[in-house]
Amino acid sequence: MTGQTTSPPSFDDALPADTLIEIDDPAIDPAAVMTEIRRRIAQRRRELGYENRSFPSYGAAIYQGEPNDIAFDKDLHYFLRLANATFAEAETEPVLADSPATRVPVLGRLWGMVRGGAHNLVIFYVNRAITHQTSVNSYLVSAVNRLTAVVEEQQRTINRLQSELEAERQRRSS
Repeated sequence: MTGQTTSPPSFDDALPADTLIEIDDPAIDPAAVMTEIRRRIAQRRRELGYENRSFPSYGAAIYQGEPNDIAFDKDLHYFLRLANATFAEAETEPVLADSPATRVPVLGRLWGMVRGGAHNLVIFYVNRAITHQTSVNSYLVSAVNRLTAVVEEQQRTINRLQSELEAERQRRSS
């Protein structure tokens, strides 16, 4: 699933032992040796109190759309759809309207160049800020997309458990 947090492989997972160690004795199983090494490393990490790390998948959580199997909040999905469509839109084109000062024969051209340079300097810093804000917006929209997907999955679980509970009640009452 996109945007989920993934854990590093468990030490119990089967990894190719041939690539890590080479044992020529047919009585010794390299995979069993590697499994024992991984088990001991995991045990030692637990004893020393190392944290169990998990790593993000580094993928943006995309908008999943409106669910068709559970009730959902139409306003949430409306605004979520808008946020996904517009989070990266930022208009930063330089727009300088003519002013009466730029029409002055001698100083107008000089004033236009100073004004344009100052405007471009402001646009430079605004673009930097907008680039950062667009990144933040992307992260926030991804987080809201992921939270919405998690909440919808929890709602499916709740619905399933409620139906199982109701079936059990009916079974007991019969």
